[in-house]
Amino acid sequence: MASLVTRRLRQHPLEFGRASTYVESLELPCLEKFSEAFLRAANYYGLVEIEYKYDQRDREYKLLDANARTWGYNSIGQAAGVDFPFLLYSDQIGEPVSSIRGKPGVRWVRLLTDLPTGAIGILKSEVTGRDYIRSLIDVNEEAVFSGQDPLPGLVECALAPYLFLKRGY
Repeated sequence: MASLVTRRLRQHPLEFGRASTYVESLELPCLEKFSEAFLRAANYYGLVEIEYKYDQRDREYKLLDANARTWGYNSIGQAAGVDFPFLLYSDQIGEPVSSIRGKPGVRWVRLLTDLPTGAIGILKSEVTGRDYIRSLIDVNEEAVFSGQDPLPGLVECALAPYLFLKRGY
């Protein structure tokens, strides 16, 4: 009923990300079509995140996994016009849910983990400082920080030393 295609542009840790730090929505109808066919074949109903990896060798997307749970950057959905939690709630209480696709070009960041990720990328010459800063200017949705509700962002800042010691940053 609802879909949003995104790509992870930065992750933590850099080599094999456990968590996205910077994500962008985009148009990729081939993945939507394949995902719908996969979910129909599995007779799946509900919220799901399906992950793919683009294989440069044969220029095809490979299915990595399907997670029947919410994901870390799900708040990008609302900014892209697809409020997944509300749609799921509406469906579960029997309200009608219209088919909807997320708009491309929406960017999400988790600043606390993206700043060190960006700094490492700059030090490794994988990105210029200018390009990194420019990417932050164009962000539509921040994972934790909000001017409307600053408390979660303040708590995350207070947790930063613990996260640094526990995870490396």
